[in-house]
Amino acid sequence: MIIDYRDCCLREPSFGCQWIMWYGDYTFSQIHHRAFMKFVEGMEKMQEYIQRTKKHFYLLGVLDASKDYYLRLGYDTENWTIADAMSHASQRNVCSQVRNKSLTVEKCSEESKKYSALILSKLNQLKINVTVDDQRKNDIINSNISDLIKTGMAVIEDICLRCLKISQEEREQHPFFKGSLCKDCSEIFKPSIFVIGTDGKCYFCTVCAGSGTVVMCDNENCPRVYCTACLKYLIYPNEYHDILLEDPWKCLLCKMDNVSTPNRVILPRPEWKEKFTHMFRTSPDSNIKSALDNNWVKRKMRVLSLFDGLATGLVVLLKLGITIEVYYASEIDKDALTVSSSHFGDRIIYLGDVRDITVQKIKEIAPIDLVMGGSPCNDLSLVNPARLGLHDPNGTGVLFFEYKRIKELVKKANNGRHLFWLYENVANMETKYRLEINRCLGQEPDVIDSADFSPQHRLRLYWHNLPISVNTLPFENQHDLQDVLTPHCNRYALVKKIRTVTTNTNSLKQGKLALKPILMKDESDLLWITELEEIFGFPRHYTDVKNLSADKRQKLIGKSWSVQTLTAIFLPLRSLYEHD
Repeated sequence: MIIDYRDCCLREPSFGCQWIMWYGDYTFSQIHHRAFMKFVEGMEKMQEYIQRTKKHFYLLGVLDASKDYYLRLGYDTENWTIADAMSHASQRNVCSQVRNKSLTVEKCSEESKKYSALILSKLNQLKINVTVDDQRKNDIINSNISDLIKTGMAVIEDICLRCLKISQEEREQHPFFKGSLCKDCSEIFKPSIFVIGTDGKCYFCTVCAGSGTVVMCDNENCPRVYCTACLKYLIYPNEYHDILLEDPWKCLLCKMDNVSTPNRVILPRPEWKEKFTHMFRTSPDSNIKSALDNNWVKRKMRVLSLFDGLATGLVVLLKLGITIEVYYASEIDKDALTVSSSHFGDRIIYLGDVRDITVQKIKEIAPIDLVMGGSPCNDLSLVNPARLGLHDPNGTGVLFFEYKRIKELVKKANNGRHLFWLYENVANMETKYRLEINRCLGQEPDVIDSADFSPQHRLRLYWHNLPISVNTLPFENQHDLQDVLTPHCNRYALVKKIRTVTTNTNSLKQGKLALKPILMKDESDLLWITELEEIFGFPRHYTDVKNLSADKRQKLIGKSWSVQTLTAIFLPLRSLYEHD
């Protein structure tokens, strides 16, 4: 029986493989999909061996598998013997009937509909006896954390939920649960919690950032996972086995299970969403000063966009109705330049490579009201094992320092004129790089997910000095995938939100199984490029220029900002500048 790895408490299978549970001894193996064959064909191929083998488990497996298979076809198999199984497998008319009959299983999250009662009982046994990481288990027990809290010798907010120590040194609140993180653990925890796999789930435990056996939240829009040790000894000490059997299981953050039960050590923070947004900030305001003062005079906006891409910034500012006096842009991708120039022509003044922008050039174009940009993220992301980091001259991470250099030159050339700025990059970068960016920009970032504004998860860090409160950003009323699908074509979304789209064409598929997210005329299908453009907030056919291929258009879009997200971020600027 092919098993979803999330249902058997196992890691994701290797590429091209599936986890299967063997009938008979009910153990697991990873099998490549090329080794699969239809059940009846397999029975015919193995018939001679089945008749002469003396292996008890093998014969038991054949019988149980046959009973399950033919039960789904409507046969009464309760009292079958191995002879009955072989008899039905050898009947040509039955085999022909089975080959022509569509044997499908309803796609849903409920295990009871995916598996037979026999397989489900074996899976439940596995869950009850699921491996608990010994090291984390021993750390929790040896820390005596539960007794310390019960006796009042310690309060949970003083205990680091990762190392389980009471630190007298600098610490900060855990973003999701009542408890803290010491400085060293925070540097490990924060970037880890943003490392998301192709199935949309985090690699590391939401409590401790551990990477042992984990239980995943079944909410498709929730990336959180929990290691079995934290679940058993910190969160659900009395209900552990019960929650393992829940199907679907929603984590306590999704259902905000704050009910205090005996022996429960930690509880979720009621304000965890706000904490999550500001988890990279040491203070909510982080020195952002409002530009609204008595001397402010509305004027047309002068813009400098670095790493301009598809001119997303200009699309957003025009969407907000802000009057643009001049829009300077730095970009070197020829296809991106073709797209942006075809839409805006001489409304954009191109400056070439960011590395070639000199002090003299900045003096010529100043003053500037808004500098924005997001340097390439590939060499900073923890997902990329070949990343070169922030300083390697052979990588793209070093381009951040060009943003910093140019921003400082603009501020100096502005001669006191207020400068708004925005810098964006991935959330799952190493802590040392984030902290260095903090130091360079004099600011800490906000965490914003484009899923709040569009049909796509796109989790990013935004450093800025804009007069905004992330918690009050205006959300769109409709932002599910179904809302952007081409009408009148019988296209139906199989997910509400797609996972982050990158330059990799496979990112259009969903999950480890690389499933296509659209159903059209009873067949699975990928997103159309026009739909992808709308997901990102661009007009349909925005990238349809110069006969660019679908792959090239998708790569361009995959590097872009989300128009909807940037619109929400820049909305406060509308009241500060001339607008329609």
